Parts: sequence; C-alpha cells; structure tokens
Amino acid sequence: MTSQSNNYVSGRSGTASEEASEVSSISSSLPGSYSKDFAAAPAPISDLQSIKSNDGSRGLSITRTLTSRFHDIRKAVDDDNAQTDEASADVNKLLESRFDVADALRLQHNESLQSDLDVPATHSTIVGASSSAQSLSSSSVRNDTTKHKTSMDSKLMRNRLGSASTKGSTKDLEAQGISEFEPDQPTVKRVFTNKSTGQLELPPDGGYGWVVTFCVFLIMFSTWGCNASFGVDLAYYLNHDTYPGASKYDYALIAGLTVCLGQILSPLVMALMRIIGLRTTMLFGNAIMLAGYILASFTTKLWQLYLTQGVMIGCSISLIFVPATTVLPGWFLKKRAVAMGVSLLGTGAGGVVYGLATNKMLSDFGDTRWCLRIIGISCTLSVLAATALIRERNPTPAVGLRSSRAMVGQLKAMFSLKVITKPFVSLIALWFMFALFAYNLMIFTLSSYAISKGLSSHNASTLTAILNGSQAIGRPIMGLAGDKYGRANVTIILTTLLTVYMFAFWIPAHTFLQLIFFSILVGSCVGVANVMNTVLIADMVKPDEFLPAWAFVNYVGAPFLLVCEVIAQALTVPENKSNPYLHAQIFCGCCFIAALILISILREYSIKLKLTERQATTNEQLKDWKASEYDSDSANEDWSKLNKRKLKYDLLLGSGIKKYFMRMVYPMKV
Repeated sequence: MTSQSNNYVSGRSGTASEEASEVSSISSSLPGSYSKDFAAAPAPISDLQSIKSNDGSRGLSITRTLTSRFHDIRKAVDDDNAQTDEASADVNKLLESRFDVADALRLQHNESLQSDLDVPATHSTIVGASSSAQSLSSSSVRNDTTKHKTSMDSKLMRNRLGSASTKGSTKDLEAQGISEFEPDQPTVKRVFTNKSTGQLELPPDGGYGWVVTFCVFLIMFSTWGCNASFGVDLAYYLNHDTYPGASKYDYALIAGLTVCLGQILSPLVMALMRIIGLRTTMLFGNAIMLAGYILASFTTKLWQLYLTQGVMIGCSISLIFVPATTVLPGWFLKKRAVAMGVSLLGTGAGGVVYGLATNKMLSDFGDTRWCLRIIGISCTLSVLAATALIRERNPTPAVGLRSSRAMVGQLKAMFSLKVITKPFVSLIALWFMFALFAYNLMIFTLSSYAISKGLSSHNASTLTAILNGSQAIGRPIMGLAGDKYGRANVTIILTTLLTVYMFAFWIPAHTFLQLIFFSILVGSCVGVANVMNTVLIADMVKPDEFLPAWAFVNYVGAPFLLVCEVIAQALTVPENKSNPYLHAQIFCGCCFIAALILISILREYSIKLKLTERQATTNEQLKDWKASEYDSDSANEDWSKLNKRKLKYDLLLGSGIKKYFMRMVYPMKV
C-alpha cells in the first residue's frame, strides 16, 4: 500500500492513466484510507437517478426513499445556489447579471474610442484603478505581468490616454498605476473605464444617484403612469357619443396606438439620444406631449384624436422615458435593483393619481377637454423639473448631426439582424409580447368590465387606481425577489399566479368587493414582463450582443399591442348580459398561459447554459486535482465534492426529453 501511494504521488503512472472513466480513474488511484473513505461514502447525487440499495434484501420504505431523494436533491440544489451566490460576489459577474441598456451604450462608446485611438487590443490600459476595483476577483481581472512592452509602445499609450509621455518598461507603468490587460478583459472594466482619464470608475451606489432615482420616478409617473389612466377615458368614450360615428374599435385602436408607439420607437429613440443628446431628446418629447394633450382637448373629429392622443402622446412617451432609463445604471451597481424598483413606483403611482384625477375631472367638467389640458400641463411641468435635475454620472458625448457615418453606425448597432439567428432571443421577444399583450388587455378592459357589471364610473376608476397602486408596491418587490430567488423563477411563479387569477378570479368576480381583491392581487404581479424583460435578456446574451437583442425584443412584438384592445372589444358580446367580456377574459388568460410556456422553455435554456459552464469548470478542476499533489486532510474532501458535481452535471445535461424536463423543473436559482 505504501509503494502504491508513493507511485501515485511521484508520478501517478500506471493503471490510473489507462482507465476509461475519469471517475473510476480517480477512485482506483486513491491510496489506502482514501479508497476506503470513498467506498464508505454514499454515492453522490445518485438519488437524482434512482435509490439503489447495496443489499437488495433491505429495501427502503417509500417514506424513507422519498425523504432520501428529497435530501439529495436539496443538497444538489444548495451546491448550485452556493456557486451562484459566490459568483454574484464578483463585481464583474454582478454587472453581467444586471446588465442594462446604459451599460451596453457605455461599452459601445468605450470600444469606439479605443478603435479611434488605434491602440492594439493587447495594449489596453487602465489608469489608477480605484479602491472599488480592488474588490474584483482574480478571475475577473487578469493582469498581464509577464508581457513586456518597448519604451516606444509605452510612450504611445500614455500619449493616447493623455498621460505623461515618459519612457519605461512594464514595471515603470505599474509604478504609475497603469496596468496592462489581455484583450478579453472583464466587462466591468470595458464598461466603467473613463476613457478621458483612463480610470476605472465604479458606480457610487448612492449620493446624487438618489436624486436621479427620484427624477426617473417622476418621469415614469408622468408618462406610463399618466397613460394608464386612459382606461378611464376609454370607458367614458365608450359610454358617451363623444365623437359621432366613432365605434368602440376606434377608441380601442387609439389606446393600442399609444402603447405600440411607446414600445416600438424605443430603439429609434435610443439611437436618436446618442445622436442629439439625452436632454435634447427629452425636451423634444416633452414639447410633443404638451402639444398632444392641448390639441387633443380641441379635437372635434375622430382623425384628430388619432393624431393627437394616439400618435403624438405615444411618440412623446417614448422620447421622454427611454433616455431617462439610461441614467440610473451609471449611478448604481450593487443597489441597482433597489433604485430601479423605486423608479418603477412611478408607473403605479401615476396610474393611481391620474386615474382618480381623470375620473374627478370628468364628473366635474362633464367632458375630457379641461381634463386633457390640466393633465398635459401638469405632466409637462413635472417632466421639465425632472429633466433639469437628472444628470449622467459619466456622460457619453453625443455623436452629433454632422457625421452621417456616425449616425448610421448608431442605427446599425441598434438594429443588427444577427440576433434573429439566436432562437432564445426570439423566445424572449415572444414571451414579452404575450405577457405585455395580456397586461394591456386587462388594464384597459377592467374599467369597462366593471361598468358592464352595473358599477358606477367612480367605482370603475377606483378599481383602476387600486390596480395601479398595487403595481407601485409589486414592481419593486419583483425586482428584489428576482435578485434573491432568480429572475426566471420569480417570473414563472408570478405568471402562474396571473393565469390562475384570470380564470379562477376575474371571470366569477361580479361585485365591487370581489373586483377590489382581484385588482390588488393582479396589480401586485401583472407588471412582471416590464420588470423582468431587460434582466432576462442580460441572462441570455453576451454584453456585446445586448443592445441589438434589447431592441429586437422591443420592436418585434410592439405591432401586436396596436390591436390589443381592438381584439378585446371584438371578443365582447353585448348580448351576454351576465358577462359580455367573458371571451376577452378567456383570451387574456390564454395569453398568460402562452407566456408561461415560453418562460419555462427559457428557464430550461438558462439552466442548461449555467450547468454547461459549471460542468466544464468541474472537469478542469478534476484534471488539475489528478495532476497535483495532495495532502491527507483535503484530498478526499475535494475529490468527493468535485465528483458529486460531475455526476450531477452529467445527469442533468444528458440528452432526451426526460432530461429536458428535469432541467426545466430543477429548482436552482436562475
């Protein structure tokens, strides 16, 4: 036994290298007590396949079998969740998991500057990394300390970065706080390096960022929040002959037009912001919004309402809110979910305030004219205040209108068709379309449904306000829960609840009290698609592909939102006095079912990506373990842990429909 141990330590030659299986190779090469410990240890994660007894005569009872199976599955899941939490402690991994449009824009800007400098990729530099950067793990930041550069190369880099042009070797550069990195440097450095100074500037997670958060809250309050009150206007138009000759489909199309334009124009507005600047874009949108509301109050014909409250308001919403969403990520990283949650309060809060205010003004003035004027003026003033206070932490200069090449470059970056070849991006777009379709259908139909059940206009607008108030509470909680328990997991749970609410609660709800509880429950989770779409894209695509993928998800499904309320009205059966909206309710529930199926498929794909990456890492660690020296205290423990992971990943990543559904329901954080 001693000679076997010495042979293993000295060269690990012999039969170990000739074993067919990697696991049996490690097992057979273990000396003495290690082999005994391995033989005595329980088979790792074997209960994910089946519970096998060494002694067939002593079978486990059903209760013990289920308990043992649950215990092993729980250990497997805990191990994966521990790896996820460990990765999230890495600032680079944290950024990639919370990657946002603003990060993608900053990455694009930095890389364009790098190409303009014409510095070779291997010579990328970062000056004076701040103390925050020291929290980056060694796996995230890989310093190239072995490569040496000529004094002329060093001088060239310093001149390009605006640093002192002194000659020196790699050691001289390091003495000045300049580090060299390999071409595949971590995302956090590619995004948060200030190219004007060369310094890594991580978000402060506070300070003036909270003022910016309030500004974004105010903008969401005055755009999507105010637009949520259109359900009250829609109910008024449907019950009063405001525009002679107009049908219910006309009003429904106007409601869909606002949402469709607000969504489909997002990529174009993002490109416009990069061309003319953030504040200019927002002020332009604010002017269109004021004109839209004021002109809508003077309309006498239906086509005028289409143009003002439909087209102009829809365009203005996109021009205002899209630039505002790019500011927060520059101020927050670790607290980004909290800041985003606070800003999303504005949508629900605006729906509550403007919904109740619209109903009050309609009852006081008897029509929508002064209502639209007051709303337009108040929204304009609040957006102006937010625009004046909002500030980018590290502004990205606009490319300007002089260079047609630069403008075309922004559009190409936003509308790259390569993302169409990635099936999971199309799946995200389909999921977002179905979820948003059902969301808008339910939001705009609730008030009309309440009136059809015999409730007053005041009660109907109260339900809309309650639903929006629940959104104000639910949306921030969704973001925080997604970070803690997994975004796909939370999305599946909330979509399942919405499906149940549509069929089991909305259809049989007839009284005002029942509809109040329905509004609270649905409002708390109905905005899941709006909250989760960006982070789900970040989980599925690389940072370099994020921008076109985000644009694709926004514009591909937006045309369907145009006919959302039209379909709801077409499915309405006025002859059915007990429930004229029954078919619309069933259709809404079916949309949520489709969204649930799609997000389940996406969850399986996300799990497969993570497990495949961890499988490759585990295999590398096993090879390193075999090739390295070990001590008697830790060798068996390390090998057992790695082998358990290997068996688990080999099982879960197997082929076949059974393994596919096993991955889909595997309860890890994802």
